[in-house]
Amino acid sequence: MFGSLDRILEETAMRYASDDSQAAYLFQCGNEELFAVCLDRSGAGLPRSSCTQGWVLRQEFQLSVQKPVPAAIAPEPILRGIVLRGYYIWRGGYSGQPKGTSQ
Repeated sequence: MFGSLDRILEETAMRYASDDSQAAYLFQCGNEELFAVCLDRSGAGLPRSSCTQGWVLRQEFQLSVQKPVPAAIAPEPILRGIVLRGYYIWRGGYSGQPKGTSQ
């Protein structure tokens, strides 16, 4: 099972390693330091149990390994989370300033 997961993650990384970016959406849980990214502008796939206040769309951006994320996080964990669950959630800051890739 882990071999196939590793293969999927590697294929996804390769797909995003080129400049094939796609629209992604940054959400914030109310005024908390809880953030999420998904590929659906409505955020319908984000778990409500993680944010009872409701997810607020903060910004649309282009997601790829080569492009910066408009939050204090690198794109790689976001990409992995989207592949595995369709979204990625984390606690941390939103500076409005892009965070570059480790690539």
